[in-house]
Formats: sequence, structure tokens, C-alpha cells
Amino acid sequence: MNQERKKAKLFDPKMLAMDLGRLFFMPLVLICPVKLRTPTGEKYRSRIRGGALAAANHHDFLDPVVMFVTFWYRRMFFFAGELVMNKPLRNKLIQGIGGIAIDRNIADMEAIRTAVGRMKEGHLMTIYPQGHLSLEEEVTEIKSGAVLLALQAGVPIYPMYIHQKKKWYRRKVVVIGDPIDPRSLCTKKIPTTADIQRISKVLMDEMNRCNLNRSKEEAK
Repeated sequence: MNQERKKAKLFDPKMLAMDLGRLFFMPLVLICPVKLRTPTGEKYRSRIRGGALAAANHHDFLDPVVMFVTFWYRRMFFFAGELVMNKPLRNKLIQGIGGIAIDRNIADMEAIRTAVGRMKEGHLMTIYPQGHLSLEEEVTEIKSGAVLLALQAGVPIYPMYIHQKKKWYRRKVVVIGDPIDPRSLCTKKIPTTADIQRISKVLMDEMNRCNLNRSKEEAK
């Protein structure tokens, strides 16, 4: 990015409930550990700092747990649909750990503004650009929402790929690619529809590049 991104406060009274919730779920890091890798298969040693958007494929309902374990070291926000947050108590609990309620049947501007605001404050937002569960190994289509969010917030997108476990006792492998600066890929100051579609294609290609199985096949 051309400018230094804002970093969230280490201690923020407004985030106390969320920090307590993260502390409560911290044992998941030991119960469900993951292997972090780069697209070349090496150990991923970096930590994502400042406002950012992490975009991953979506294989199963446990992917949010995998994301929490991956980014255990910082506050993480995510969208949660109406089916998940349709009970008052559950709604409060999910919001407490970073869930942002969204109505997927409409263009939920309030949810979008909340997500953009969180990233501008220096927080991490996670999203599944496919928009639905998919058991296909290759990501063949994604929605443009991830790119639009990152452009509005002025943050980079980190492409990711969550591998399915071949054996139940093995750790999940999570691959994190190089950050994409969507603003630098725009042809005009105000992004055009063509820009957004092209950047979305770049993001999809980078998500697939994080698929180690596919990379091995292409290398043959």
C-alpha cells in the first residue's frame, strides 16, 4: 500500500467484550491447530498487521473456526447471515466475538459501512468471496464484494486457501498469499466496473495459487 495502514489499539475499552470472548475461545488454538503455509509450500512466518481483508475459499461450516485459529493474535471481524443470528442471545454472542449481522437478500449498506469502518480503524475483516459453501477444489467464481470492501476501506486483500483434511486427525493447512493492493490495480481514480471485475479475477487467481494441490499438478 502507498500509505501506512492504521493499526488498532492494543487495549480498547470498546472492544473489552470482544477481547473477553476471544480469551474464552483461545483453547481452540490448541484443540484445532493449523499449519500456515505460503503458496510455495514454505512455513508462513508473517503476521498481518493493520487494517486488512482476508479472503478465503469456503469448504465447510468450521471455516470460521479455522480463521479464528489462524488469526488468534488479533481481533477479527466477519459477516454472519440472518440464519445464524436469528436468536437474540446467539446474536449478542456472535456480535461479541466480531460477527457483523448481514442480510444477504439485499444490499445491506449498514453491514457494509460497519465492515469498512472496522478496517479503517485498523482491524482485520475476513470474508468468503464465493458467497456459499463449495466442495469443489478449484475456486471458479467469486463475488466482487471483497474487492469493493477493500477499495472503500483502503486496505490490502490477503488471498487465502483452506485445505480440506484428508485424515480427521491431521491439522488443517491454511495458505496465505501475498497481499493485493486493489487501488494500485485500478485504471482510474474512481474504480470502474471493469476494474472491479478484473481485480476480482486477480483475487480468484491468487486464491487458486494458494491451493498447494493445484500447484503441484501444474508443476508436473
